[in-house]
Amino acid sequence: MDELSQTHTSYADSGQMMAVEFDRKIIIYWWMSANLGLLFSVVGIILMPIWIPFGWLVHQKQYEHMSGALTERSLNMRMGWMFKKQQNIALDKLTDVSIHEGPILKMFGVVRMQFETAGAAPFILTGVKNSDQFRDLVLQQRDSLVSAPQQPAQTTDSSDVLVEIRDILTKIESKLSKE
Repeated sequence: MDELSQTHTSYADSGQMMAVEFDRKIIIYWWMSANLGLLFSVVGIILMPIWIPFGWLVHQKQYEHMSGALTERSLNMRMGWMFKKQQNIALDKLTDVSIHEGPILKMFGVVRMQFETAGAAPFILTGVKNSDQFRDLVLQQRDSLVSAPQQPAQTTDSSDVLVEIRDILTKIESKLSKE
């Protein structure tokens, strides 16, 4: 990264390990899916001549505004052209990463990744390039976070607090016994 981008990274982006790359074929997938949805509705058939050229531009803008990164502690996604969304998935809460590739997705050459977390709805990403490699890296980083031993500084701090509590109780006991 250059110096300018390093100074403008947020806390959520610190420690970036890998950027998520999306396949441009996702534009075709989105566009065709929207057109098929319009085709199966009465109002959609009327709107279809407008949506065919306009929808292509909208989906290109959507693609241009998608970004993501795997950091040391989380998976951070940004998407949306008109309605922006940022999602940060803590890796220590991640329970599973699955890759789906049905016949329609396969026809367009894209895959759908689903990230499941403890206590939250699954997060779905479509069109991730090198999805197998990305999934393996995410799970490897998650496992290294989960299996990492507790920091000794926290143990030392809690031990010091316990010693201080013991000393205070000893002083209280000695004052009570004098009365």
